Amino acid sequence: MVIEILARLPLRSISRFKLVCKTWKLAIESVYFRRLFVSLHQNSSSSWSLLCGKKELINLHGCETWGLPKSLASYFPNTVTGNLCYAASSSGLVLMHRSNEASYVGNPVLQQWLRIPVPPYPYVTIVLGLVTRLDEDGIVLGFKVVKLASLVPRRDESSTCLCLCLYSSETGIWTCKRLHCPRYFTSLSSPMSLNGTLYLSQTSFDLAAQPGALMAHDFYSESDLCRVILLPDHNLNHNRDFKRGLTTSRGSVMYIKTLAQQGDNLLKVWRLMINDSGDECWQILWEIHVPFDDIRYYVPMAMHPFDDNIVYLWSQENNYLVSCNLPRQTYKILGDDDHQDCYINQSICEKYMDRTFRSSSAREYGVLVKLLQFVLPQWMESLPRPPQVDMIDTTSMLFHISSLPRKEEE
Repeated sequence: MVIEILARLPLRSISRFKLVCKTWKLAIESVYFRRLFVSLHQNSSSSWSLLCGKKELINLHGCETWGLPKSLASYFPNTVTGNLCYAASSSGLVLMHRSNEASYVGNPVLQQWLRIPVPPYPYVTIVLGLVTRLDEDGIVLGFKVVKLASLVPRRDESSTCLCLCLYSSETGIWTCKRLHCPRYFTSLSSPMSLNGTLYLSQTSFDLAAQPGALMAHDFYSESDLCRVILLPDHNLNHNRDFKRGLTTSRGSVMYIKTLAQQGDNLLKVWRLMINDSGDECWQILWEIHVPFDDIRYYVPMAMHPFDDNIVYLWSQENNYLVSCNLPRQTYKILGDDDHQDCYINQSICEKYMDRTFRSSSAREYGVLVKLLQFVLPQWMESLPRPPQVDMIDTTSMLFHISSLPRKEEE
């Protein structure tokens, strides 16, 4: 009965009860308790953020699973990250980075971090992404930091070769990998990470010459070939009339489009799925008319990571965030005044959007918004670390909890 009661509490409370006695600690750390907790909270929300550079643009917290009273950015310790930038995120882990210096991978809420050394190679590398290996319950077993050393398009414009450096949490060493892509491109925008796979997209410059596509690769496979996935409903003739966004929701890659077409304001949403032949394809989930004055000024920011019925749009004209419940077709303006668990960095959002839409390539070839989505996992498993590598435990989660004012605890 005690276990059944504990499993219904948020992780913030459960972490404290591990200190009650050895019996409770062993029970809470068991696989049975973890699976019970996840099953009971599978329909509960979890805190998540949209990050860009050194800033948190949007955060939704106060969730049932973790029970955190503060924005996720408040759990990023300056003693570790300093002036580093948010570079990548996967399965509740985040990668902080600054050019030509050591990086850090960590779980911000548990305050566990690993220092990732600079690759021991004579060439300059840039961060491409972070991928994670999960068990059947979605628990992180390991991670890889992926850096790009060079991108070499073939002269006949038939394919591209990517020379990569990989750091594994299982070995603690850097290795090299050459990845071949049967598609010509000259530059990449920010990648997305999902289930060990990185999804890379072309920049607006490459879209001028060919249809849009995603390049995908599973970094826990033995393959050295990159998969190509064409984006749906791609038409360069009307790029001035639409905005696009790539994000993830409920374990799938999602593609969102706002489109002005023949006087209608349309919102379209696709999900990337596997068909009966085992190939990746796009399934359209929603195509609805929205009651906005001009949809061309509404930008897809993200989808709710645990509910693929909810889309978030940014209004360029009014500079506010709109939450769209698609099946109900209800629309709500989010702000700090009427949504106490939603934090919006208004000035940073405005600057990001102004900078994005001022570029000439955006005006000519369309905009593809991809922000770094940081989502807390459904369980508080410790950060995987290589053998004989010390973890930087800046402050335990319990310290944050015990230091909260009494009013917040209640």
